[in-house]
Amino acid sequence: MATEPDIVRGTFKTDPISALGLPAPVSIGKRATIGEALVAVQQHRQGYVLILDDGRPAGIMSEREVVMKIVARDVKYDSNVAEFISPVPGTLTSSETIARAVNLMIEKGVDNIPIVDAAGKATAVLRTLDVIHFLAEAFPEQILNLPPRPHQKLLKPEGG
Repeated sequence: MATEPDIVRGTFKTDPISALGLPAPVSIGKRATIGEALVAVQQHRQGYVLILDDGRPAGIMSEREVVMKIVARDVKYDSNVAEFISPVPGTLTSSETIARAVNLMIEKGVDNIPIVDAAGKATAVLRTLDVIHFLAEAFPEQILNLPPRPHQKLLKPEGG
């Protein structure tokens, strides 16, 4: 009989990213301004904005980058967004496994991975939160019944 960790591992190894039902990416063009990027982040509330060049991922800006690179430096909102974005850590297709995406997130130390089609055009962005929601929906009993771990130490100060 398979144990719960084996079931979770098996699900991640076999289920494609497409099983997550990700929405279209929150995106703007590479000639957009910081102000336009901030509006996109606020309006869509996904925690990121993907910067596109002819439909292909050229960079990404997360809420963390907004705080660290823009707010902390008092940047003018009419500045070009391309000056403040992070490079795309890599892309995946929707047919690749969730395990591959999680491994890439860990390897690159990122929370967002652009998902592209065969032509390299962005179709979605996989967020860490999407993986967590997938786990919670796939294994609600196991997730909701976990005991607290008060002595757990988090690697990032914000817990993300």
